[in-house]
Amino acid sequence: MESHDHSYVNPNNVTLEWECFVVSKSDMLLDGVPNELINTWLDKDIIKPFSVKNNDINFRTKDVWYALNQQNWY
Repeated sequence: MESHDHSYVNPNNVTLEWECFVVSKSDMLLDGVPNELINTWLDKDIIKPFSVKNNDINFRTKDVWYALNQQNWY
């Protein structure tokens, strides 16, 4: 008979890294997205700020993906 050792994760102790779900304006600039384009998206409400962390605006990744597809920017 085999003995199995089972390990369990307590979900109360799990934290998610928000960087997996959001992208910052500075990261978008580093990836080559022009500042003017980002500002246009903001002005037209194509993307909306999700949060501000360390003086950097963060956006939801799915919103940025939508905006990039709208502009055929990939």
